[in-house]
Amino acid sequence: MIKAIAFDLDDTLLDTSGLLAPQFALATFQFMIKKGLKLSVEECEEMRKELVKTISHREVFERLAHEHGTAETVENLPEIIDHFYNPALPHDLPLMPGARENLDYLKDKYSLYLVTAGARTSQLAKAFALGIVKDFKKVIVVNSLIKHRKYDTFLQIIKDEEIQPHELLCIGNSLVSEIADALEIGAIACHFDHGESRGHVENLKRLPHFYIKTHKELIDTCKL
Repeated sequence: MIKAIAFDLDDTLLDTSGLLAPQFALATFQFMIKKGLKLSVEECEEMRKELVKTISHREVFERLAHEHGTAETVENLPEIIDHFYNPALPHDLPLMPGARENLDYLKDKYSLYLVTAGARTSQLAKAFALGIVKDFKKVIVVNSLIKHRKYDTFLQIIKDEEIQPHELLCIGNSLVSEIADALEIGAIACHFDHGESRGHVENLKRLPHFYIKTHKELIDTCKL
C-alpha cells in the first residue's frame, strides 16, 4: 500500500520542455555566441534538440563550448550554465492539465513530497509560480548541477515517514534520474512520459511499475 508520493517538477507538473527550455536555451546560446561560440543560434538549437534526448542541458552547453567554442567560451562556462538554470521566471506558471485535480485528491490521502533537480533558487521559484508549495509536506531541491541524485532524498523520505521502500511512489519523467533511483531503492516507480525524459526504458535494470502519458491516467493506473 502506498503511503507517500514523491513528485518530480519539470515535465511532470510543469511543461518545462514546451514552455521554458526553448526560450531559456535561446538566451543562453546568444550569450555563448557573444563569448566566442562559432555556431549560429539555429545550429545550436538543432543540436540541443538532439542532445537533450540523452544528456542534460548543462552537458549540452559544455559540449558546445568545448567542441565549437573558443578559450573565452570555455572560460565562461560557469556563467553560461547559470544563465540557463537561473533565469528570470514569470510570477505565474500553469500546471499541466489534470495536475491540480490530482494534487487536490492526493494531498489528503498521502504524504506528498516535491523532489526536483536543478538550481535551488530557480526550482523554488517555479514551485511558487505554479502555486503548489502548500500541497506538499516538503519541497526538496536536489542539486543536479553538481551531480547529486534523488536516491538519497528518497531514502530520507522513507526514513522520515517510517515506511518501507515499496510504500513510496515516485512519479517523474526522467528515466535516468527519479525512475532509476526509485527502482534502485525498491520504491514504486511511475514513468510520466513527457518532454525530455532522457535515456531508454530498455537500458534500466528493472522496468517502471507504471507508465502514463497524462495526469488523467495517474489515479487509476497507480490505483490511488
